[in-house]
Amino acid sequence: MPRAKKPSGNKLVVSEVPTGRTDNAVIITLSKEELQKYINREKTHFFRVNPWNQNVTKVWLYIKDPVKCITHVAMVGPLKAKGELGPLGRSNVAFNSGILNNGRHKLKAAYEITSILKLSRDMEFMHIIENRYSKPTANGNVYADKLMSNELEEVPLHRIF
Repeated sequence: MPRAKKPSGNKLVVSEVPTGRTDNAVIITLSKEELQKYINREKTHFFRVNPWNQNVTKVWLYIKDPVKCITHVAMVGPLKAKGELGPLGRSNVAFNSGILNNGRHKLKAAYEITSILKLSRDMEFMHIIENRYSKPTANGNVYADKLMSNELEEVPLHRIF
């Protein structure tokens, strides 16, 4: 299942949306501590090696061990490139200067988090498996299945910011 094309120098290569997936929502995996940094606005952007599809506005947040649930959704703005971020927020200055990396590749795409909402009912990992939805990956992102996205859309949300 394709997630993203290999980086090509400084060129931004948009990740492909696999068949059966929505083009406006991705699932990313975080720890509880990372989620708290986004909620506290210490971190203000999601950084990627390659950009998501231009229609992505929702990022479903899957919290790894011990929680193993999708608990929140972040709404994101359009793609921003090097030099376009404000100075506030952890890693924004490093991204703007082009030195932010994930250990192997430079991060070249940024998405501002405009709001975070808490699901009133978490989507547990076993529910994801039982319904054969896209499994969240350990250190990456996947486009959400259309059926999964539709189910999550029906869950009432509580705005955090």
